[in-house]
Amino acid sequence: MAGDVRLGVIEAVNPRERACFSEDDLALLKKLAISIAIAIQNARQFREIKDSAQQLQAQVSILRRDLLRRDRFTEMIAVSTAMSEVFRLMEAAALSTIPVLIEGETGTGKELVARGIHRASSRADAPFVAINCAALPEALLESELFGHRRGAFTGAIEDQTGLFRAAKGGVIFLDEIGEMPLAMQAKLLRVIQENEVTSIGETRPSKVDVRVISATNRDLKDALATRAFRPDLYYRLAAFPIRLPPLRERREDIPFLVARFLEQACERHNKKLGGFHPSAIELLGRAKWPGNVRELQNEIGRAVALAREGETLTTAHLSLSQTLSAEPAVHSDGIPSRHAQCGERESQSPASLGRASSLDSAAGSKTSLQEAREAYEAQYISQVLAEHDGNVSHAAAALRLSRVALQKKMKRYGLR
Repeated sequence: MAGDVRLGVIEAVNPRERACFSEDDLALLKKLAISIAIAIQNARQFREIKDSAQQLQAQVSILRRDLLRRDRFTEMIAVSTAMSEVFRLMEAAALSTIPVLIEGETGTGKELVARGIHRASSRADAPFVAINCAALPEALLESELFGHRRGAFTGAIEDQTGLFRAAKGGVIFLDEIGEMPLAMQAKLLRVIQENEVTSIGETRPSKVDVRVISATNRDLKDALATRAFRPDLYYRLAAFPIRLPPLRERREDIPFLVARFLEQACERHNKKLGGFHPSAIELLGRAKWPGNVRELQNEIGRAVALAREGETLTTAHLSLSQTLSAEPAVHSDGIPSRHAQCGERESQSPASLGRASSLDSAAGSKTSLQEAREAYEAQYISQVLAEHDGNVSHAAAALRLSRVALQKKMKRYGLR
């Protein structure tokens, strides 16, 4: 019996070497019946739970597919045909466990794509662990990825798990995979092939269940030709390649990106602005943007930092450096468009034109000397960052500042 429910019957016949059963036999059978009832009830409950789990898993899979169709990775803003193809590939990658290689120029949003795939996949509840392979020397990179045992090398004062183990059941994102040293490539290949890692200082490997998504701003096929990248690792990582188009190939997305970045920057600076003037939007749309979406975001952040409360952002708030020195828009009659004629300074360089426009705007609005100095400093830092493709270390060296000092100024002026 299980409560008031009868689950079954125990039948016992022909006692061995006795004429009949005793009261002790009856007591034993009653105790046995209780144990059997508990075992049967547990088995039924386990089966029900297992069936429910399988049903829930199927429902979650259906819901994920539905979300992919509805949300289309909402953190990524795009209406262009080029990005529609990227979304299609992301959907397919999210419903699989195949290794993904994301290719694209610096600043195109490769990590955003990797995170979008992860969130839409069956591993969404597990960790997403990212590491920049170009940011660490080889010795430290191996320790970060695979872990180490205490005393394995000088400075190893305690055990470290390693990012592959930390990403158990989830995704490890290997950014700038093309910068990984050849020796490390061989070790990574073994991890991917065998699904096991060996920490520094250990002799026995341990199994890991991790999906690998990698990214590169280099053409790895060229690296294969120069033997800077292992072919066997490349074909493992590039089983499902996704190419991210640069911003110049998806200009129709720029107005939507500008609106999102403006909203974010206004919230960060606690300002209410009147949006962008159409001439400023046109100029942003014609720019070359070698730093891609990241550079556009920095440009919007700098413009918001320069603007005063309630002001409408115009071309005077934009740094007319080489990144925004697109060719003047020309009508069919050969005459430059009105928005391309930025004042009467055609003889000046784009960079000096940007500085003059900014200073003239400040002087005309009776800005204090301190505010004018800060406006110029923010604009100049933005220009130097653009000239070094957003590399903070190189820009800091050019500005003769420490990296920390430059980062503080970038934070102050909203240039991140």
